[in-house]
Amino acid sequence: MKRVFQLIFAFLLLLGAVAMALDSCTSQSALRKEAPAPTPAETFAPIPSETPAPVEVPQETEAPLETVAPTPTKSMAEMTPSERAAAWGLPEPPADIDLSGREFKLANSYNSITDQRPNHSYGAGVIVDEVADTAFDRFVSDCIAAGYASVHAFRGYLDYWTVLENYYEPEVFSHGAEYAAKVTYAPGCNDHQTALCVDLRLGGTGYLGEGVDFRGTEAWDWLIAHCAEYGIILRYPEGQESWYGTACMNPGHFRYVGTEAAKYIMENNITLEQFMLLYDWEAVYVPGLN
Repeated sequence: MKRVFQLIFAFLLLLGAVAMALDSCTSQSALRKEAPAPTPAETFAPIPSETPAPVEVPQETEAPLETVAPTPTKSMAEMTPSERAAAWGLPEPPADIDLSGREFKLANSYNSITDQRPNHSYGAGVIVDEVADTAFDRFVSDCIAAGYASVHAFRGYLDYWTVLENYYEPEVFSHGAEYAAKVTYAPGCNDHQTALCVDLRLGGTGYLGEGVDFRGTEAWDWLIAHCAEYGIILRYPEGQESWYGTACMNPGHFRYVGTEAAKYIMENNITLEQFMLLYDWEAVYVPGLN
């Protein structure tokens, strides 16, 4: 009898276990029905994250090209007159200039000459070469006619011995050779030995160089404005002493070179030395240049 009760109790336990299992399966099935199936997008969507700000990459800039001055293909000695003028920033020089003419005889501190003997006398005791006498006569006469009656020439040709004894040696004896070289020209280096120049004065009766500086006057302005028309230049323009050496002892020193040369020289404010170098690099010696 006892065995029967044990069997019945075991059977009841088995029924309870089966009932509990069935109830659990039913609950899980209901949960699966209530939750919607995931969409493909939801299934594979990436995990959201912060988008980083774009990084600015500095653009490479090209370094500026270094300015390199062109290397001259020719030396000044090899250039034509036009090329030399262009190298100095000057306009085209006149053609057919013959430096062998008497009007281009040159004397300065760096270039010594023997006397160029004149063969004509201009005015009262003022001697110039025949190539220049008519030009100076007209130049001074027209200046006087323009209303400047006190303008006159007082010094022209000077020979070697006159330059030595009357101008150079007195300065050497009084102040020494170094001082003399600053205020006057040594024999052979004086432009008056070319017989192509005249010193002009505005009135006054002073001895030789005294009272001759009349720059800034109306008479001076007329001479500067018109001298090239007569083939005449201001021989020693101020501030260009490096071309001709010693400073001019007389600012009113005018020199004949011919009309074409005079026009070019005065219009471009250059010296006779620079003009001659345009045509022949060996015609004139200038320290530090050639």
